[in-house]
Parts: sequence; structure tokens; C-alpha cells
Amino acid sequence: MLSKSSFKINNIQKKIVFYIVVITVPMFIVSLYLIQAFVSSELTKSEYRQAQLINLNTLKNIEGFLNKTSAFTVKAATMIETGPENYQNILPFLKENVEKKPAVFGSALALDPGSPLKKLYCKYYYRSGGSVREKWLMPPQYDYLHAAWYYKVKQSRKPAWSEPYFDKGGGEVYMTTYSYPVIDQHKHFLGVVTADVELNTLSRKIQRLAKDKSEHIILVSRTGFLLSHPDKKFNLKQTIFKYAGSIGSRELKIAAGEMVKGKSGIYSINLPDGKYTLYTLYIAQTAWSIGIFLKNSVLFRPLAQLKRWLLLIMFADIVLILLMVMIISNQLKKSVAAEERIKNEFVLASRIQQQFLPKKRDITEQGFSLSGVMLPAKEVGGDFFGYKKTGENLIFYVGDVSGKGVPASLFMMASQMLIEDAIDEKCDPAYVLGKVNGKLSRISSTGMFATLIVGVVNLKTKELTFSVAGHPPFIINTNGAISSPITVFAPPVAVFEDLSYQNSTLRLDAHTTIVAFSDGVSEAENTQREFFGTERIARTLQNMGNSNSVDIKNKLLHAIQTYTSGQEQSDDLTIVVVKV
Repeated sequence: MLSKSSFKINNIQKKIVFYIVVITVPMFIVSLYLIQAFVSSELTKSEYRQAQLINLNTLKNIEGFLNKTSAFTVKAATMIETGPENYQNILPFLKENVEKKPAVFGSALALDPGSPLKKLYCKYYYRSGGSVREKWLMPPQYDYLHAAWYYKVKQSRKPAWSEPYFDKGGGEVYMTTYSYPVIDQHKHFLGVVTADVELNTLSRKIQRLAKDKSEHIILVSRTGFLLSHPDKKFNLKQTIFKYAGSIGSRELKIAAGEMVKGKSGIYSINLPDGKYTLYTLYIAQTAWSIGIFLKNSVLFRPLAQLKRWLLLIMFADIVLILLMVMIISNQLKKSVAAEERIKNEFVLASRIQQQFLPKKRDITEQGFSLSGVMLPAKEVGGDFFGYKKTGENLIFYVGDVSGKGVPASLFMMASQMLIEDAIDEKCDPAYVLGKVNGKLSRISSTGMFATLIVGVVNLKTKELTFSVAGHPPFIINTNGAISSPITVFAPPVAVFEDLSYQNSTLRLDAHTTIVAFSDGVSEAENTQREFFGTERIARTLQNMGNSNSVDIKNKLLHAIQTYTSGQEQSDDLTIVVVKV
């Protein structure tokens, strides 16, 4: 096996090197030619991408500033929601945030008179002359109920930044307000908590982001008002449309129309001091748009060394790729060899596990027939079954170990050996379970356990004696009558060391079929993640009173496979059919 793997890997190495030489190297040469021919175009695209990064970084700074400024309103709203009747307790918190956060111009608590609080109430804290003052914003002097920052949030019940406005009767400055709705536990709208940002403060913050005179930043409201502009003649004084008209820029008017529609784009703009490229981005958080003017003479400055560096990098890439191919292919060879060894070990483990199951899975003798099957979900599994005939007694069992894979298979083999030893000592289900439980509990420290059901049929008296350790009970078909015996509850083996199990006894009629199975049968899933269930097992067995044990087992398997068609087997599956 290993020599074949090495041979395969060597072939792969040769193929990879062939593809590198025959395909990659010519492709690099063609790429170099294209770069040489179209380097100007490529440099232009590169600079465009760099400008977009500058725009995104500016946008991130603005959003971060707004988020940081308004974050306290969420906590304030939560404080009210947990105790609406104590709404005045948040007033010191609002005042403190205005005092300690220079970016916050003001903050208000406005209550809705139609809410369960039934209060016409709006208390406002704001900066003035180096200190924080407070005032009431109440009708008729200040009708907060019809202010856009209030009623729009009341309608939507979602936090929002308002359109910029001059706060006459309030802060007496140009500002924008972030309003956060207060909703109580019964979904009643109680009011809003606000955070005000003075637009001059926001504008200064934005203009500080510009690196030099070759970079201009503007901020435009949803109506086109210039919220920020580097020239004080235009900043917070007019719309971008009026500004575009004053400098005679038709291109800027077109770009402005797209900005107020919430569209982002790239535009070539003529300003009084030269040609610029304008990059615009829509700020969904506020419905504003940001624009960055980058001067073309700086943006597209020739980068003469780029071509030389590209040549060196590409040749270095070819060398590195060839080197990495050799390293990776050698590692791949070792990895495949290791996988082959593991695969062989799994195959061997599966064979060993199968040897622990009965060699004859289908038997027919005087007075009874038996058929069993175990289908693991992986190469090896944790299900098992077995049987033994001693005199007039036929003892059989089905087990299911917790977990899957190799650990479960090892635990399964240990369990089965202990069961066989216990059966040789005494043909008694409760004794077998007790013996296995005691030994497994003492030797196991992994936390694994196994469910078991053990049954003994006296072929002479037609009496079934059985004991269950956390396992699904039998299903019995007696001349078409389906039943499942009530069992005495007991936990799986290897859970509690000192535990006694009890037998249950059942008289069997002629032509009785006993079906024992693991939970991989009842819990087999279809593509909708629905279980096969014991009811479908019963329906499958309903009309098979005259069938032999092999046919019954095969029909049940076929029913499960049909039900789970298209779904991978998720658990080990075991069935034992005994007909007496």
C-alpha cells in the first residue's frame, strides 16, 4: 500500500512541476507584457482603489464618532424600560454624559403623554458658556411632540439621526439629534432619549481628517445641505447645488443629485484650483453622503519604479512557487502515506470488530429462527448483538455504546466479551446485566456507557424472560398483533457500579416474532430531520406474521433505507429478529 502511495505522489509532483513550467511561466511572461503595455491604465485603477480606501476610512471615522456620541442613549433607555415609574432617575446620567463627553452638545428625555406613564414631559440638558444647563422643552413654547426628532422615531419605533436643523427654543445651534425609542416590556412606546451633536463640532472633526490641501472633504444631508465644507463661506450656509452653481461646475451638480438619492460613485470634477476626482459614499446610518475630492495631480503621480518592482516580484514568485511545490508535494506524500496507514488501521479495526459479532447472522433450527445485522455509521461502530443456544434456552442481546468511532468500538468489544463470559456463567438476563455493569464500572474511567437488552426464550415453555438497561424495548408481533412489553426502568451499564437489574417475564403464543433494535433504527432521519420512529417499525412488521426472520429483517432494513434516502446515516443501526 505505501509503495503505491509513493508512486502516486511522485506522479503528482511531476504533474505539478509540468503545469508550473508549461502553463504558469508563459502566463507570467504574458502578464509582464500586458503590464508593460497597459501600465498607465493599471496605475490609474490602483490609485482609484487607494482613494476608495481613504473614503472608507473617513466614513469609518464619521460613523465611529456618531456611534460613540450616541451610545449612552441605549443604556439610558434600558434603565427606563426596567423601571418606567422611576424615569427621573436617569436625569443625572444624561447630565453626566453631556458634562463628560465634549462631542455631546445636549441630551433630552421626552415622554409620550399617550403612554402608560401619561406624562407630558421633556427635560433637556445642553452646553452653554462652558457649563451644562437644563431647561424644559414643553408646549406651547417648544412643541416637542411634533418635532421631527420625536414623532418620526415614535412612528418607526427605531433609533434614527434627524435631518440637521436649527434648534430654536432648545440649544439655539445647528445640530443633528440621535433619538432612541423607549419601549416597555408590554411593547408600549414611552418616549425617546436623545443625544445632540452640534454640526460645527462634527464639521471640525471631519475637516481634521483631511491630510493636506490636495484633499477636500464634504458632508451632505439628505436634502443637499452642506453639513461640512473646508471653506467657511459654504460650511453650514447653503446646499451643495448652490455651491456647484457658484463655482460653475455642471459635473458637481450631477454628482450632488446622485448623492441626495443615496447613491455612491466616482466623478471627475473641475474646481477653481484644478481637476479633482470626487468619491462619494452613502452613510446609511444617517442618510447623509460623504464626498472626498482628491486632486488629480497628486492622485495620479507617476510611479516609475512600479514596473521594475513588478518584474522582480514576478520572477521571485516563480522561484518561490517552484520551491513551495517541492516542499508541499513532499509534505503531501508524507500526509497521504500517514492517511493510508490510518485507513488500513480502520479497515483492520472494522474486521476485528466484525469478528466479535456472531459468525452466523441468519440461523434456523428446530423451534426458532434468528437473523441479525449491525451497520456502523462509520468504519467502526458502537452497536453490537449476539446470541447463544443452551439446552432449551435461546439467549440473545442487543447493545449500543455511547459515542461513535474507535473509542465506542473498543468499549463495545470489551462489553461483548464480558457479556459472553456472564452468559457462560448463568443464562439469566438480570444476572448478565449486573455482572457486566459491575466489571465495566470498575475498569472504565472514560465516562462511556452502554445500553443493553438481554432476552431468553425457553423454546419448550414459550416463555420470554428479559431485562433492560436503558435500551429501547422489544417489539413483538403475535399473529399480526403488535405490542411492546412494559419494562422495569434501569440505567445503562457502566453508570452506577452497585446496581441490581430485574427480570420481566412474558408468555409467548405460537408464531410470535420478537424484534430487538438499537436507537439508530427508531432515530434514523430523513432529509427533513424527522425520525423513523417506533410507529413505523410497528407498521412495517404488521403484516409479516408468516414471513421468516430473514425476510422480516430485510423488509425493515429496506423500509429504513427508503425513508432515509438521500440522508447520510448518522448512527449505528442494529436489528435482531427472533421468530418462535
